[in-house]
Amino acid sequence: MHRAKSNRTQTGFSLVEVLFALFIITLVIGIASQVAANSVRNAQLLKEATFARWVGLNQLDLYQMAVDNNSPEPATEGEEEMGNMPWRWVRATSPSNSDILLEVKISVFHGENSTDAEPVAVVKAYIRPPSAN
Repeated sequence: MHRAKSNRTQTGFSLVEVLFALFIITLVIGIASQVAANSVRNAQLLKEATFARWVGLNQLDLYQMAVDNNSPEPATEGEEEMGNMPWRWVRATSPSNSDILLEVKISVFHGENSTDAEPVAVVKAYIRPPSAN
């Protein structure tokens, strides 16, 4: 007794197809997690840059008010807290190309014993010194 051969074809995926699909899924998940991590890092950097810029703008305003009121010149460096983060700032003044304007530059660094060589933010303005008023 011989059995008749069946003409059925096999259904389903081969091992190679399953492994290729898993490779593609792993690749997509890896790229998506890298994009998410970069997004979180960029959001943190943007937050820090914004707070550092606000510190610099505050110091520029304080300096401008001291100049306008003929008050003694405020300190050229200091520390401040903004956004629950400590910041260290340094003010430098120098003559500008104009005879009647003074260039004021505030560089803001991370605080708490940070040894940053590059400032997080630099804010620059041109003001009239007291002698030019």
